[in-house]
Formats: sequence, C-alpha cells, structure tokens
Amino acid sequence: MSFRDFLIGKKIIPSRTDFKYAMLRSQFAGIILAIGAYYIILDGLNGVTVFFPYYILTILGGLVSFLLNRSGKYTAATLIQLLFINILIFIFADVDHPYGGVFFYFVPCSVIGLILFNYYNRFLSIAFALLPIPLALIAFYTDLNIIPPPSYEPHMVRMNFISNLIIGILSGGFVVYFLINRNREVEQSLVQASTDLKKSEERFLMALHGTKAGVYEWKLAQNTIYVSSDWKRLLGYEDHELNNLKREDFSQMVYPEDKTRTQQLINEHMALQKSYQNEIRFLNKNGVYKWFQDSGVFKQDENGNTVLVGTLIDIDSRKRNEAELALKNEQLAKTNEELDRFVYSASHDMRAPLSSLLGLIHLSEKTDKPEEVGLFLQMMKDRIKTMEGFIKEVTDYSRNTRLGLALAPVNLEAMAREVLQTLAYSVVNKKIRIEIQIDPTLEILTDPNRLKVIINNLVSNAYKYHQFDQPDPFILISAIKKDDHVLITVKDNGTGISKEHHSRIFDMFYRASESSEGSGLGLYIVKETLDKLDGSISVQSTVGEGAEFTVTLPLN
Repeated sequence: MSFRDFLIGKKIIPSRTDFKYAMLRSQFAGIILAIGAYYIILDGLNGVTVFFPYYILTILGGLVSFLLNRSGKYTAATLIQLLFINILIFIFADVDHPYGGVFFYFVPCSVIGLILFNYYNRFLSIAFALLPIPLALIAFYTDLNIIPPPSYEPHMVRMNFISNLIIGILSGGFVVYFLINRNREVEQSLVQASTDLKKSEERFLMALHGTKAGVYEWKLAQNTIYVSSDWKRLLGYEDHELNNLKREDFSQMVYPEDKTRTQQLINEHMALQKSYQNEIRFLNKNGVYKWFQDSGVFKQDENGNTVLVGTLIDIDSRKRNEAELALKNEQLAKTNEELDRFVYSASHDMRAPLSSLLGLIHLSEKTDKPEEVGLFLQMMKDRIKTMEGFIKEVTDYSRNTRLGLALAPVNLEAMAREVLQTLAYSVVNKKIRIEIQIDPTLEILTDPNRLKVIINNLVSNAYKYHQFDQPDPFILISAIKKDDHVLITVKDNGTGISKEHHSRIFDMFYRASESSEGSGLGLYIVKETLDKLDGSISVQSTVGEGAEFTVTLPLN
C-alpha cells in the first residue's frame, strides 16, 4: 500500500484542491496521534498519570478524524479535529503550570482552523480561527479546576516548556510549509496556464492567418465595433484605418441587397442567443463588392449587455466559381435541350431537300425534253442552295458556341459593304435597292466575325421575305452612336411579321408561317451571337409593311 492510499484511501479524488486538503487533514490527524503518544511517554517517565485519560482521548479524536477523512467525510473529520484540539488545549492550559508553555498550541490551532475550512467554508474557517482567542484568555485569567493540577518538579516544568515550544513551532512550521507549497503549486499552475494560454493564442492566430479570417466584436449597447488587423486587410485597409467603427459605418459597407436579410438574421439569432452564419458582400477600399462568410456568436459582457463576436472569411473566389458553375450548368441544360431540338429539326430540314433532289433526279430520268431537264436542274440547284444555306447556319451556330471572343476595331460602314459583297450573288441586282447610311468614321470594338454573321443573317432575311412586285423594294442598313452604345438597324419594306410572332422569332427553328423559306435558325443565331457580345436585338414589324431590326452593341 502506498503512503497516499494509507492516508486517504484508494478512491479517486477528481479535484486537486480536495486531494491536497484531504492529505493535510490526515497528516494533522497523525500529528495529533503522535503528540498524544509522546505526552503519555513523557508523563509516564516522570510519574505523572493525571493527564493519561485526556491523552488517550486526544489519540482517539485523532484516530476518529483520520478514519472519517479516509471515508470521504471531510467536514465531519475537520470538525472533530478542531473541536478536540481546542477543548483539550483549553483543559491543559487551565491546569498547566504558568511557565509550561501550553498556550503555544493556541497559535497553530488557530491557523489550522483557518486552513482546513479554507475560503469555501469561510464562516467556519473564521470561527475556528478566532475560537482559540477567548479560550486562551479564559484559561489565562480564570482557574476552573477542571482537573486537579499535578505538582511539577522544576526540571519537569522546563521539560514541558521546551516540548511545548518545539511541538508548537513544528506544528506552525508544518502549516506554513503547506501554505508555501500550495502557493508554489498555484504559481506553477498560473505559469502553466499562462503558457498554455499563450500557445493557444498563437495557435488561434495561426489558424486565423491560415484561414485568412478577420475577427470583430460588436458591442450593441455602446454601438461600437472593434475589427482586427486581419479583418481590415480582407477589405484592403491598413491597421490605422477603420478605428472606432459604428453600426452606421458598418452598414454603409454592406451591399444594399444584403442589408435587410443580414439585419433580420442578426435580430432572429440575437433573440434566440444562438450563433449565426451569413454570406454577405462588403465594399472594399477599392470600391469593389466582395463575398465573405460572416460567422458570429452572441454573449453577455460583465455588465449584462449583448456582444456579437464573429469572424469574417473571404469566399469571393468560391462564390464566383459557384456562379460560373451555375451558369455553365444552365448553359449545359440549354445546350442539351437545343441539341435535342436541333437533331430533330436538322434531320428534317436536311432530309426534305435530299428527298426533293431524289424526286427531281427520278423525274429527269423519265423525260427527253431539254426544257424539262433544264427546269429540273434549276430546281436541283435551288435545293442544293437551301442545304448549303442550312449548313452555313449550322456552322455559324457551332462557331459561336465554341470559339472565344476575338476583339478588334471594326469600321461599321466597311463591314456592311463587305457583307453585301459576300451576298452579291443572291441579293444584289435582284430588283431590290440596298442603301447604307453609316458614318464612314464610326468604329466599335467587337468581334468582327460574329458581327458579320449578325448583319449577314439580317440582310439575308430582309431579302428572303421581300415583295418584289412593289414599286420600290429596298433594304436600308444604318448605324448611329448613342451614349456608350451603337444602334445598327436593318430595315425593309417586305412582307413583315405578325405581332403574335415577335416574342418567338428568336427561338431555335421557329418559323412564323408554314411558307417560310428559312430553317428557323437565322434569327436564333443572331440572338445567341449578340449574347456573346453583350448586345441585344429588338424588332418592329407589321404584316405587309416590312420589318425593322435594331441591334444594340457596346462601343467597347
């Protein structure tokens, strides 16, 4: 059995303080036992037996206290110890020789009472610390004759004085040593706690730097907001900036659309005293809004006021990636839908001319008349031109979806003339007047190939749906600069488009009527191409009065 198990038993005492006081209580009980035994021996050698019952009572009190302490009944053990030693010292002081030195024991007895009950039982601690004072005074000034005083030889008086002095000093020294040891342990604990706290702070700061998180503390009652250096750096500010922030300053930095939602979140979680998280946009020093993850927890300060403590983490890249991914998913869904429609319509639009070609070939094989053969050949050419136009439209659509922008300065008048030159065979000299009204110096920064596709499709459509039997069939191409945009207009006086079709003519494979010559891809390609160029298109048209398409493009 270890010394520790002998003193307080084998049970586990979780509290370090309770363990130390249990050990001290058992050691005091051992001292009481030793003192009782010592005086039995000393008085026995000198032939004094009158105090033997009290010495035995002292030993029994120490033994009872020891056993109570081992069983975990600490308060009872302390009361037994202090009551026994105070009463016995009072009895011995009452009958002791004036120079016997019994009064020395009142001092360690007072200190022991103060220590054993300590701060947590401070009323009992103070009571037992003060109890020896009235007992000592009563014993000194009165003679109660509780027991008959023995007659001491002079050498016995000296022996008792020396014994009482030494034991009193040793008892007091033991108590002081315990206090010093406790103080050393507390100091070591504080040093260790300080070291651990410093390491914890360092780890916390490293974690904050690692996650690039900024800390803030918002005292709602005082309307003051403290922000850390990392918080400032996240928004592009220096350490000496953003000091003494108020709620109003904080609110001005929040993206307008996020203010109401953020305030509602704070109010709801503050009412429930729960932590909250919020994705919010803040205005940085450069005047750009960036996304942040705001995480906060509510607590009460020493005055009972609510304080919001939180961290700010930069999630701008993640949000941009999420937005880009969402856009790509949307585009992919759109592409898949369009692909299904494209396969269905394309197969139909390509099968029809091929079927016609086969039919015309079959007819030409059955005739010997040159004029019929010539007619069939011309009709075959028309079908081939239809397929060629469809393939070109498919190629334009594919290039627009796959290729990135290649920006370059474009002279609009030169571009319009280049498109007309490309369409010379099919449009020019076909009994239609084509006019260009564009300032020769007007230029924009855009993708030339895509712009060519847009103008080409609009002019081709204007020609396809013209009324050649009217007095002055025309196509007018114009462009004007308006603020930071350019408006390009293609106007004709052809058959026009009924208003109920205006909202759908830019859909894939949409035909306004069964008699439409095109595949339904042209205007869809124009709309998709303009989306790539950050542009837009609108139409004004009435049946029988022509159509006017207006393209809006940024200058840069």
